[in-house]
Amino acid sequence: MAQRDHTFHAGERAVQRRAEVASDWLESAAGFVRPAMPQQHRDFFENLPMLFLGLLDPAGRPWCVPVFGPPGYSASPSPETLVLQRAPVLVDELGLMLTPGSSVGLVGVDLTNRRRNRMNGRVRHTSGGGITLAVDQSFGNCPQYIQTRSQTVARAEPSAAAGRSSSLADPAVRRIIESADTFFIASRAAGPLEGGSAGVDASHRGGRPGFLGINDDGSLSFPDFSGNRMFNTLGNIESDGRIGLFVPDFETGEAVVLTGRASIDWSAERAGAFTGAERIVDVRPEAIWYATATLPLTATLAEPWPALEATGTWDEVHLAALRRDGYRRFRIVSKHRESDAITSFYLTPADGGPIAPHVAGQFLPIRLHDDDGPILRSYTISQGPNGRDYRLSIKREAHGRASRLLHDRLGRGDTIEAASPTGDFLLDDSAQPIVMLSGGVGITPMVAMLDGLVSARRDGAPRREVYFIHAARNSASRAFRGELEALARQYDWLHLFTAYSAPGTEDRLGHTHDIEARLSMEVLAGLLPFGGYQFYLCGPESFMRALYTGLRDMGIDRSHIHYEFFGTGELEAPDELAATVQLPKRATVSFAHSKVQTEWTAQSGTLLETAEAAGLKPSHNCRSGKCGTCATRLLSGNVHYPRKPLISPAEGHVLTCCTVPMDEQVEIGL
Repeated sequence: MAQRDHTFHAGERAVQRRAEVASDWLESAAGFVRPAMPQQHRDFFENLPMLFLGLLDPAGRPWCVPVFGPPGYSASPSPETLVLQRAPVLVDELGLMLTPGSSVGLVGVDLTNRRRNRMNGRVRHTSGGGITLAVDQSFGNCPQYIQTRSQTVARAEPSAAAGRSSSLADPAVRRIIESADTFFIASRAAGPLEGGSAGVDASHRGGRPGFLGINDDGSLSFPDFSGNRMFNTLGNIESDGRIGLFVPDFETGEAVVLTGRASIDWSAERAGAFTGAERIVDVRPEAIWYATATLPLTATLAEPWPALEATGTWDEVHLAALRRDGYRRFRIVSKHRESDAITSFYLTPADGGPIAPHVAGQFLPIRLHDDDGPILRSYTISQGPNGRDYRLSIKREAHGRASRLLHDRLGRGDTIEAASPTGDFLLDDSAQPIVMLSGGVGITPMVAMLDGLVSARRDGAPRREVYFIHAARNSASRAFRGELEALARQYDWLHLFTAYSAPGTEDRLGHTHDIEARLSMEVLAGLLPFGGYQFYLCGPESFMRALYTGLRDMGIDRSHIHYEFFGTGELEAPDELAATVQLPKRATVSFAHSKVQTEWTAQSGTLLETAEAAGLKPSHNCRSGKCGTCATRLLSGNVHYPRKPLISPAEGHVLTCCTVPMDEQVEIGL
């Protein structure tokens, strides 16, 4: 206990108690905090191009600023000493304290490999622009939430004075904050600062872009994810509350530097709304500096921290608050006829809020209502993300309950309900040429992907050749003709081919279409040299099966063939599916919410069918693993997907429409 009390100050111990950190773990953790730097830390700090310091201004407010220089600017002549040959950025502009005895917190992060070490100490003396620091505490940190980046040293060193006092109203400041996936934080304890655990601390925070949020009242908020459980930063906030943030834009060298007061929100409800958060930290800025050139390097994102998928953003929190029962009301703002059977519906949020982002190729689950009750459907978003609206391009089916309602009864000004976009039919991230093969309404994800490629190309993405090959009966049934032909005239990397199986009297070969035949492998062989392509298929089942089989027969690897299956089942032959799994002859399936238990056998079908046979009425829609409506939590046991679903459920959840028990005891949340 004495070792822990000496290492951690009262604020840190208070947070540790509230977070219910085990005392034996803290005894162990205290042993990692050393009064001097081990050799690996000394070497680490000496070889980094940049370090981040927590320093105080004359009012006692912490600021977090970088220090950098050519190789050798940082040196450790002894385990108790670190010498910086350069003054940190913005020292003069912010009036930061570097007088002997001033407390300093320091964190170094190697962006190329996620190594991170920290040091707390005091200024021993300054000379000729250099600073000698005396070490009080030295300790390492785990690599959690650090994004790996490839670094390029800037041609010219940035000027410390290249910036200005600013506010959150500045668009540049908001852009940097709202797009940040990394920031550095300085904090301090209350009372006289004599170094050691009662001094200033500098640390790193990371998350998905959008994890640092700007609130309507001018404050900032960020989540506190699971970490090393020592709570150095939160302990300082508990003790004093004054903090400083350095929010970099690694692509441009810009940064937002601010100081303010922070508080910890321990509300389980608020933390629970932000995926991955254990608590929320709120910051009220008191002074903000926008620096246009503060970094000696640019750093391009190479790999996000792998566990970031299990964390959220403030946009997701705000959007979730707008949904009821998982759905949100959208208004049809326009309706455009694309062909004799396909009409596009443009949707914007009826509540006036932002739309949830999507990736080109994903679909939107919607809920409609008629005299017979609710109707659940999923339709591909037929355009790339634009931040304004969704476009659903829907074919009217003669016996389609949802499509007839949309086409015949709903129009501009009417509302429908929509969940969040989802789906895994997305473009790969290789540089290989793309072949898009679509038939009929299967054109919708292809148009969206093409739209996404056009936007990416405008933003500087590498060029990729695209062969957009579409099959239709004739011009009357062909959707998006004008849109696609305009793009083909504009971009020489887009090659557009159209096959008509039943040309109309007004159709002219070579003008309205390129081929008069059903799309087949023989036709494709005449269009493509074949080699190194990524193929994307979507359309009627017979169309897709014929092309998939033909591509495989030509030796195209399965990993190069991607498809969106509108129906039930798979394109792969049984011997191409996952290796056979040993399933139990019988299993007991428990439905936790309904408090029902039943027996499953091989004749019972999926878990969804098993639930229905037991008298339950679980939510579902597509029955093919496409929409996610049937997802529920897996509480115990393991399940097997006899056929691959089209989307991946959230962690800890399963799609009941396409799973069967793999253990003799399975419990799910229905």
